[in-house]
Amino acid sequence: MSVRVLTNRIVLGWIILVLIVALFGGFSVAEAGDGRTAADFLLVGVGARAAGMSGAFTAVSEGAAASYWNPAGLTGTRGGELMLGHFAWYQDITIEQGTIAYQLSEVSSLAASITYLNYGQIDGYDYNGSFTHEITAYDWSGALSFAFKANENISVGLTAKFINQKLDDLNGSTFATDVGLKYSSETFAVAAFVGNIGPDIKFDNVSEDLPSLARVGISALPLNESFLTSVEFEKRFHGGSVMRQGFEYNFNEMYFVRTGYNFYPNEDERSFGNGMSLGVGLKLSGAEFTYSYTPEDSYSSQDLHRLSVLLRFGN
Repeated sequence: MSVRVLTNRIVLGWIILVLIVALFGGFSVAEAGDGRTAADFLLVGVGARAAGMSGAFTAVSEGAAASYWNPAGLTGTRGGELMLGHFAWYQDITIEQGTIAYQLSEVSSLAASITYLNYGQIDGYDYNGSFTHEITAYDWSGALSFAFKANENISVGLTAKFINQKLDDLNGSTFATDVGLKYSSETFAVAAFVGNIGPDIKFDNVSEDLPSLARVGISALPLNESFLTSVEFEKRFHGGSVMRQGFEYNFNEMYFVRTGYNFYPNEDERSFGNGMSLGVGLKLSGAEFTYSYTPEDSYSSQDLHRLSVLLRFGN
């Protein structure tokens, strides 16, 4: 069987899978409702490129962005990469993200990343409703990722991360691990990822689960190298499921347009636009600038605008 025939079959299977989820998503085996977890900011994706493709990025990611989506993709790093991201979530909440990745050898790469979520100014009041003081609240995580090629097509990646949450005088922290696997060929890739696996995070006498999850994804170049499509399924261990699909088209490997859609099988009510994303990008010799727009974001029900920049060096 030729690679082109195999790719066409994968894309056909992807289309059928998307139609099944779209038509019968309400009958999914997903849990009835999301469970309560701590450190949910770990579910917020990294990079405007991935956001423009609705997060269908597990089998696409390579370079610095892979440290979040699938550390196995770090083996796609050439030289070094620095990625910086920013967006305002809702109300006064902002998220800052930074990752630096470096190619150690022909078969291995290393990355360090940090995510900081700032809740802005929160006024504190006593039982009588009188103002007392401004409450300090933030979440952050720092991570170190390593990836290596098992052979020409298969890569394996591992991430170790430290997670901390602070709300006034309450403070909780823990450690977690991500593991990724990726098979790549010239025209398609298949990937699997398990993330946020670790001990509960504890605040005083209260312990809460981390937002652990698993994802499987496929990406392909069904027509030519200008058109990329991807699909993946995500299952949260303490919550529901998400089916993601994404598309990217490039003009001369310089200008990019992206779109994607998310299906939430356990949601009974859906409206057009909910789960949709759009994005554009500009790639220069040593830098890439990306923007994405997500109307009616699933977390905040507000429109989100994300910006990120990727700088390449040493290649």
